[in-house]
Amino acid sequence: MERKHFWTYTIIGTVALLALIAVGESRLRGQGVDLAVDSVHSAGPFYYFSLEIGGQDVGIYEECRGLGSINDIEEAFVETESGVIVRRQTPGALAWHNLRLRRSEPSQLLVWFWRKAMEDGDLEAAVRDGAVTLRGTDRAEPLARWEFRNGWVASLSFDGSSEEMTIVHEGLTRIDPAWSSPARPIPER
Repeated sequence: MERKHFWTYTIIGTVALLALIAVGESRLRGQGVDLAVDSVHSAGPFYYFSLEIGGQDVGIYEECRGLGSINDIEEAFVETESGVIVRRQTPGALAWHNLRLRRSEPSQLLVWFWRKAMEDGDLEAAVRDGAVTLRGTDRAEPLARWEFRNGWVASLSFDGSSEEMTIVHEGLTRIDPAWSSPARPIPER
């Protein structure tokens, strides 16, 4: 081989080798992730959330966030009996987190019609009571249940790989799934 072609072939070969290594590593990386996901699902129970609107099941979701509430914290500086100024924190306004549900496929048309009612300004059809129930694939009975009041769909989108929905509501109650009644309050001191 002539010396003038040696460096050309060396550079081309090096680039080709690096490309093969990069492709091979990404394939292995993908296999490792898939295997890890499979082992997580097979190692323990898999949970999912069912959504009910007006007492009707409308879909199964892999993820639900926002099952809770928060109070603003009001701060005031007060003087104690001994003359020391301290900061006192008291509970302020109550706010409910928006429910954010995600699934890997589009839901029933009923969910899209529910969103369409809000888009059209039909508040009577758009504002509904509903419930989110936590279930496990290895159990027939629900594990936990939350009921919401006056919920409406603030956003609904499907990007080709997952559907995401945000529900705004006016209150959330944790229900004992075995009895279909509100959970017991914390006993007073």
